[in-house]
Amino acid sequence: MIRDGATLVGTIGFYRLDGQGNGEIGYWIAPDQRGGGRLREAANAVIDWAFSSEGAALTRIEWRAVVGNEASARVARALGFRFEGTLRQALVSAKHRDDGWIAALLKIDERMPQPWPVLED
Repeated sequence: MIRDGATLVGTIGFYRLDGQGNGEIGYWIAPDQRGGGRLREAANAVIDWAFSSEGAALTRIEWRAVVGNEASARVARALGFRFEGTLRQALVSAKHRDDGWIAALLKIDERMPQPWPVLED
């Protein structure tokens, strides 16, 4: 959880931990909290933990989002995730399926922003 004092302003965590060094990061932050670097700071901390031998000892962390979620994509890119492509109809909700973007960060990667073909700038 990401808090501002006692107020919950966001969440961050790992999903799909497969026991073989792979996991998926997920995050959310309240719209009025965006742009201040708080999510990126929290994400860097949990990524450090996930890659450490005292933490989850991951080798690969995936990020996924519905195609068009540029805000989430910009955070992932700033964290050093490498864009890997579009997964057609891969993100399933209770009502429908959406195309999804996928990116990954490896333990050996330099955590520097990389070009993403789906983001302009």
